[in-house]
Amino acid sequence: MRIKKSHSAGGNISLYSSIIRKAILPLILKRENRGSSLSHWHFFEGSQYWPKQKLLDFQWLKLKELLKHSYLTSPYYKKVFKERNLTPDSFNNFDDIVKLPILTRTDLFDYPTEILSTKFTESEIHHVVTGGTTGQQATLYRDQESFNIKQGMAWRHEGWMGKKPCDRMAYVWPAHADYQAESTWKTKLKNRYLIGDSMYYAGSFKEEAFAGHHQDIMKFRPKFIKAFPMPLEAFTQYLLDKKLKTPRLVGIMSTGEVLHDRQRLLFENTYDCPAFDMYGSREVGNSSSECAIHEGLHIAMETSFVEFVNDGKSVQPGDEGEILITDLTNYAFPMIRYQINDRGMELVKSCSCGRHLTLMSPGIGRVQDNFYTPDGRKHSGIMLLFHTSSDHDIKIGQIQIVQKTLTDFHVRITNKPEPNQDVFDFIQKQLKNVVGENINITTEVVEELPREKSGKTRSVICEIDNLK
Repeated sequence: MRIKKSHSAGGNISLYSSIIRKAILPLILKRENRGSSLSHWHFFEGSQYWPKQKLLDFQWLKLKELLKHSYLTSPYYKKVFKERNLTPDSFNNFDDIVKLPILTRTDLFDYPTEILSTKFTESEIHHVVTGGTTGQQATLYRDQESFNIKQGMAWRHEGWMGKKPCDRMAYVWPAHADYQAESTWKTKLKNRYLIGDSMYYAGSFKEEAFAGHHQDIMKFRPKFIKAFPMPLEAFTQYLLDKKLKTPRLVGIMSTGEVLHDRQRLLFENTYDCPAFDMYGSREVGNSSSECAIHEGLHIAMETSFVEFVNDGKSVQPGDEGEILITDLTNYAFPMIRYQINDRGMELVKSCSCGRHLTLMSPGIGRVQDNFYTPDGRKHSGIMLLFHTSSDHDIKIGQIQIVQKTLTDFHVRITNKPEPNQDVFDFIQKQLKNVVGENINITTEVVEELPREKSGKTRSVICEIDNLK
């Protein structure tokens, strides 16, 4: 058990956040059709302490409801059920879920409209794209109530590090799509001064960018940081090298990449607060997170059903496997047994915090290297993946980018969907825009990306040993 005491979030900013949370936030959420987010948050605040059997019963009820809904309203799943001679009554326990096939990102490419539920009109669903951190960005959809439920769960996870809605949080974020989505001044003002969020683009590790981020963060005075660990590590090291003052934080939430021990130690020593590991994705939202005891990641059992499999068969707790997630909230676009392209394991033990939510291991997920521009500057590998998967009209399969030298890159692309010349031209253009015009790029089409001995697939690999 490892507990690092966090600072109090007190002071004028905390009082301001409390006033906004109680008086203004409900009005904002109601106006944006997100009013139920607060009630879901309050529900999850209570359900996290349910006995294990009550959690399992609730999870099974939600899974059965989703299976029935998918069978009745999704053309894709209606066909899948029929091909396997299944009905919703064919499922009597969690183990029976293996009767359904694994849903892959290729399926999202091939059957986007077929998976959609006929119960929802176009005006009732939101277009979403997968994050691109595995090199393959696909389209999916989500209904508003699913967004609201996921927001409630996100608030619960953030609450484990002491944060409440509207407490100020800085995002050190390499996803340029998220940064661009916040472009209007009205949105920026609302997010910064009412919601309490301020985003800092960290796809590039340039000192001039970090200098601007530091200056604004110190003005913003966040109590929390949410970040991809690689960019935050680079930013933190910049602050230390320049001997700059650091913000006084209560907690740090790491997501999007594996949080390594060296990074956790760096963050906790530099900012004098605990770091929390959270596992989630755009497809299914927050799936698990650490509590203040840090004995593993608590799975969000009320909103997700998580499997760990090898060769499609479930593995025992304590054994590493491929992660499959069934989103129990998204009725507009049912995702059952979704292959998230990460690996992990269910832990045998329970957390000493007293919660009975199933635990999974931290630190087994997706892994990317940094990369270097020809001038020797280091940047986040996530930046390459986001830029090579940012055009919705370009259909790219899974991608692996290997940097051989400062100016030589080799790109592997899977053959589903089959890449055409537009794909190759797009990759050339995007890599040169990010890395520099004077680089050499070779491409290779493969059936599947090579895996490490551990079974993991790395999407960005840097082979320049002397610069690491």
